[in-house]
Amino acid sequence: MLQTQRKDSIPHFGLYGESSVSQDPGFVHIEDIAARSRAIGWLIKPHRHGNLFQILCMFSGELEVLLDEQKHELSGALAITIPPGVVHGFRFHPDTIGAVLTLAAPLLAAAGGGQTRRYFDVLTHEARVIEFPAGGVLFDQLRNCLNLITAEFQQSETGYEQMLEWQVRMVLMTLRRQFDNGRFLAAVNKPGRNLLTDFRILLEKKYRNQWRVQQYAAALHTSVSSLNRRCNDWLGITAKSVIQNRVLIEAKRKLIYTQYPVDHIAYTLGFKDPAYFSRVFKKSEGIPPVEYRQANNYGTTTEKDGSD
Repeated sequence: MLQTQRKDSIPHFGLYGESSVSQDPGFVHIEDIAARSRAIGWLIKPHRHGNLFQILCMFSGELEVLLDEQKHELSGALAITIPPGVVHGFRFHPDTIGAVLTLAAPLLAAAGGGQTRRYFDVLTHEARVIEFPAGGVLFDQLRNCLNLITAEFQQSETGYEQMLEWQVRMVLMTLRRQFDNGRFLAAVNKPGRNLLTDFRILLEKKYRNQWRVQQYAAALHTSVSSLNRRCNDWLGITAKSVIQNRVLIEAKRKLIYTQYPVDHIAYTLGFKDPAYFSRVFKKSEGIPPVEYRQANNYGTTTEKDGSD
């Protein structure tokens, strides 16, 4: 039986403790449920991620799931969406078949940006359990999409990052269509999460403007202390750190996946002084932007503007 834990005792993990991967600016990970859980008795203890969004897809089997303080006993074909900050734990029935797709929050923002945001917000802002009839068209489509991501993840061919982003959009749209069919459990939400969700949405719109915490708090009609408290409770870091992390991860994406000069990247991220941008980047990463680009030279790109 999964046990609830005090909020201050719940660990923050990258990917089940692999903290380094959570800061990869283009991070996508997929693995078989059994690959992770069989060796540890099919039990994933309650934990949460500060910067990762997960989709657990169960094709067959049974599980007991804890989402924040709500427990569900589930079986059959389903998908569970788990936004950053949501406490979650699983006890699987042996030989449960399925996969877990993990996305870094910035990639999720890119996949759900622009015109697609109105489709995906309902999936990414609250934990949801979406049920599928086994053998249905959308269920088969979901499995095929996950198989394609697995193959792409293993091959790392030309356009690897772009292909993964497109495939992630296919998964999200498939889930949205099944959600629209009405086969889902009530959203899992708790007091305090709405403010954090609104902060993340606003951050995606304003992080290039170099807004201070006070400006975000004012726009959200709350106090700086309340915003900091929510971020510390759910993500384990201050609101200022959330903002800085978002800017720095975008800087890494631009350095790795575009050929723009460092000065141009600094300006697109709202820095009036490129030298100051370089100092901020070096303080965070230990090396200046140029060296970071050289150390992570994954190839060329065709990106030509400052948008995601």
